[in-house]
Amino acid sequence: RRDSFVLHRVVLHPALVCTRPSTMCAPAVHAPPIEPKPSGLWFALGMLFLVLDQAFWGLPMPFVALFIWATSRAILALTGYEVPLWLVTPWDTLCCMYLRGHGVRILDADTGASTGAADGLAIPGITSFRGVLLMNHRSWGDFVVDPYQGHCAVVARFAAVAVTCFAGVLGRLCSRVIMIERGKTSRAQLLDMCRSHDRYLIFPEGTRRAGTPGSDLPVSLAGVGGLKNIWESRRDALVVITANKERIVNERHGRASYNTTLYRARAAAPVRPSEHATFEEFHAALEATWRETWARAYALRDECERGGRVAPYLAAGGRNSAASRLGKTPASKEMM
Repeated sequence: RRDSFVLHRVVLHPALVCTRPSTMCAPAVHAPPIEPKPSGLWFALGMLFLVLDQAFWGLPMPFVALFIWATSRAILALTGYEVPLWLVTPWDTLCCMYLRGHGVRILDADTGASTGAADGLAIPGITSFRGVLLMNHRSWGDFVVDPYQGHCAVVARFAAVAVTCFAGVLGRLCSRVIMIERGKTSRAQLLDMCRSHDRYLIFPEGTRRAGTPGSDLPVSLAGVGGLKNIWESRRDALVVITANKERIVNERHGRASYNTTLYRARAAAPVRPSEHATFEEFHAALEATWRETWARAYALRDECERGGRVAPYLAAGGRNSAASRLGKTPASKEMM
């Protein structure tokens, strides 16, 4: 798969380069070092700040978001302006406020756009995509970042919804959270709950991986049940990998931060069940696409953060400057 990477002119992390077919590549033995966990007083203070941050966004802010949403929608109804993505539901408003409040901006591997603007955080062309988004799972913050990027519902465990308090309730009421109970919700029940959604997202790794050995390297997709549902429902699957999400909030290290740059890469085209004869072939195609997209996202992060290269990257217009000038990317055109 080396040739496919060269098309994007990405300097790959050595641990991700493989001359064998993508489905045969495995993470290298020498993984990047794990960021050390703060100890003693610093960890306690960081955890306290994290708890206060999450309580702030889970308790009073859902009501603030609901008020802002209702007021803004009323104004838009009177003026006739189009409803932006961040005002579609109160949940979208809350997610946007959370991301803006944490100073999040996203650098896109295809468009070269670096933005913290409300609708600019969403994946370009995502509203035209019908299917399932497969995203990497890093920390609690993923349940805000990724649904807003994909402008869709997220499959989440009951415990993850409960810990967010009123924010989780708001997500449920807005049909932006598909809640399951691990060990109790069957695959058939999950499939039935997802039918009403034109687009939803899952975390096929099965668990949060930030701070674990080899967490910056891709692993084999563990969410076989969710992947079988995609296959059986004949839905397209789009892989989106975003690096640095754990720098917004990191429950393992007791951290909540402001002014975080994320690095996003999307597969050039969705993986379609209709193009594969068996589930095994479909799964192998997802694995290959997952690894390639992962490599692009983390190579972009390494390229930009070593020596502060974000500005030169933006000046060059991203990986596909011609597509960026046209306002379309190969991925967005495939989704339409």
